[in-house]
Amino acid sequence: MAFDVCHLLCLPCAGGSATVYARWAQAAPSWLAVRPLELPGRGTRHREPLSSDPHLLADQLSEECLAQHIGPGTRFALFGHSLGGLLAFEIAHRLHARGCTPVALFVAASRAPATRDDSRYAALRDDADVLAEMRALGGTPDALLAEPELMAMVLPVIKADFQLCGRYRRPSPQARGPLPVPIHALAGRRDAFAPEVLDDWRCETDARYERTDFDGDHFFVRDDPAHLLAVIANGLAPVMHSPRPATCA
Repeated sequence: MAFDVCHLLCLPCAGGSATVYARWAQAAPSWLAVRPLELPGRGTRHREPLSSDPHLLADQLSEECLAQHIGPGTRFALFGHSLGGLLAFEIAHRLHARGCTPVALFVAASRAPATRDDSRYAALRDDADVLAEMRALGGTPDALLAEPELMAMVLPVIKADFQLCGRYRRPSPQARGPLPVPIHALAGRRDAFAPEVLDDWRCETDARYERTDFDGDHFFVRDDPAHLLAVIANGLAPVMHSPRPATCA
């Protein structure tokens, strides 16, 4: 069945950049346009200052989405990995407040805002402590962690992203209700936390909630893009018949 094009706006994990989604465009179905979002201070935006305030960054990225990716009648969804899931969630709220509601939100290896506690990351400022945390999280080969020149470039980004995690504060339910958007949680069976932990995302939506588990660790999104995108496409199919969105404010 043919669908109108849906834009999938993708946010990376801590320390990542838009390049992690480079292979996704080729693996996506023709109706799903993958749109990686680059964060300031890395990749093609490496000359821009890094951000350490998650709420200001979500404000900035929301405006950029409206200016660069979301036009009149654009159908779009948001995807975020780990820290990217948190940012995608905040962007979804901001865009919805502007009358520009995503058709779905996909959060991968990302704990729900109401029950996550990343405050310890705000205290990680020493290089040795940051490197130790990177080793504990996995995803970066030890050989790369032992390269001083490479780490000199990477550590400022990691430190800023850890601040984004550590300084996040979820608005109270009284100040902001659930999203009227389906939320799909994607979990790695070998992640440090059990897949069931992601079910706390259920309270962030008054629409449909689903969880899909993958054979992998915290970085399972890198393993098989074709399979992951098939899951995303299957999750989007029910909402692709909804009316085209109105122009955003």
